[in-house]
Amino acid sequence: MKREALIKKKPKVVIFEDKFGNGGIEKFIFNLCWNIDRTKYDFSLVVVNKITDVYDSLFEEMGIEIIELVNETLSDPVSRFKKGVPKFKLFLKESKVDIIHFNLSDSIDLLYVREAKKVGVPVRILHSHNSMANSHVKVMAHRMGMLLLKNTPNYFWACSHEAARWLFPSSVYAAGRYELIHNAIELDDFAYSNSVREEIRAKYGWENQFIVGHVGRFNAQKNHKFLIDIFEKIVEQNKCSKLILVGSGQLKDETENYVKEKRLQEQVVFWGESDEVGRLLQGFDLFLLPSLYEGLPFVLVESQAAALPALVSDVITKDVDCTQYLNYFSLDRTAKEWAAKAIEIHSNDVKRESPTMQLVEAGFDCKEMAGRVDKLYREAYAEQNGK
Repeated sequence: MKREALIKKKPKVVIFEDKFGNGGIEKFIFNLCWNIDRTKYDFSLVVVNKITDVYDSLFEEMGIEIIELVNETLSDPVSRFKKGVPKFKLFLKESKVDIIHFNLSDSIDLLYVREAKKVGVPVRILHSHNSMANSHVKVMAHRMGMLLLKNTPNYFWACSHEAARWLFPSSVYAAGRYELIHNAIELDDFAYSNSVREEIRAKYGWENQFIVGHVGRFNAQKNHKFLIDIFEKIVEQNKCSKLILVGSGQLKDETENYVKEKRLQEQVVFWGESDEVGRLLQGFDLFLLPSLYEGLPFVLVESQAAALPALVSDVITKDVDCTQYLNYFSLDRTAKEWAAKAIEIHSNDVKRESPTMQLVEAGFDCKEMAGRVDKLYREAYAEQNGK
């Protein structure tokens, strides 16, 4: 078949994720599907476990089927592998797939890529979304997986250079043989508005208070305990402070108990999940993210779009830093030092103006990102079928 004819054919594309919840990878997948030209592809979303229905109606609206391989929720990754891999093999046997876009955080999930290679899926994209694991055992398992499974993908994408270094073979990383696909957002949904800020602060009674915000899942990498320690020191210096914690997760109860130990119940608000993050960011005075590691956090793209000053750990990739609103600080510094830096940033009274063009130029606009992915899909498809 000629190359031109192949390009006109509508490829079947599977977007894969192991555990589909309500985090950054899911947001990336949704933003991609929403903005790409779907008339060019036959899309399916394949997940091992689906633990949220937040996106169900939206994917239905797009005409994209969500295929859940294992219906019972399995928090243990080993159990998911035992049940997920055979189900994935069966799916591949029954489907003719041209491109599989694997969205992964560690090498253990390369077991799924191996199955795709076995059945001859021509385009196997490994898209790295993380830069570390949260335990020594997971790091060791990751390294073992890299040794055994590193040759299963044939295309490599990453949300940041740190994410590429974490998940790709050393030869691929060293040679730069990967595409950097940033975690782009709908910039208009987060663009700063002073009227929205005033509305939000009035609505929630935040006037004349120092509002510190955090958006993220309650898990080990987000470092919530240290975040509470920092906020405790902020309160010691500014009694009119409040911490808004947006999100959910397995360590939420533990964090709530720690807040009670610190007697900060009146100052710390557990907001839960929210569909108005863009508006909440307008009302915050400072964003605090002392994460232990990240791939490339969506929320820092969003906070910059909202022109919100942020104090973040220096382990977070500089790939996300494209405005004057990010301030990096070492995790080796004490909670008291972090608090002093937070108050200093707030005291500087940085002028908030939407840096939309800076974010577009840096590759953080959804439409630009989707157009680039479209081009890479087509090129990889033509390359593999033209051989």
